[in-house]
Amino acid sequence: MDLEGSISDVQIDEQNLDRECIRLPTQYLQWAHKSADAKRDADDRKNQLEVIDAELSKEIRADPSSFGLEKVTEASIASIILTNPRYQKAVARLNNAKHQADLTQAVVWALEHKKRTLTLLVELHGMGYFSNPKVSERGREAVENMTKRKVRRLRDD
Repeated sequence: MDLEGSISDVQIDEQNLDRECIRLPTQYLQWAHKSADAKRDADDRKNQLEVIDAELSKEIRADPSSFGLEKVTEASIASIILTNPRYQKAVARLNNAKHQADLTQAVVWALEHKKRTLTLLVELHGMGYFSNPKVSERGREAVENMTKRKVRRLRDD
């Protein structure tokens, strides 16, 4: 599974909130599909692991001596299965598939956070939070007078 683009999909361009809001449903759907596919892959890997477990158990019971067993017990069979390379590879594939499923789910959750953040940013924008401050005529005059006084002091020194 490719997680490329996950960072750019969850980042927000504050200068283009409208575009971000329009793109979000498509991004969410794409990642929800990837997450569902990754979960299915993990389930498939789990099923494959269970099949390997059953096959090895059957092979061990059929010919315990070829696996170095003198006495066949459930514990000894389980221990042989756990150390079998086929079983270990299947476990590694399952763990990788679960990891991919977790990562894609994390992107879906991040897109949920993006949705909430976009909502807040749009509200702030609507309240004029990002606008430039407007100085009153009286305030502008006060700043000009302070600047003139400071320039005079510097010039007089």
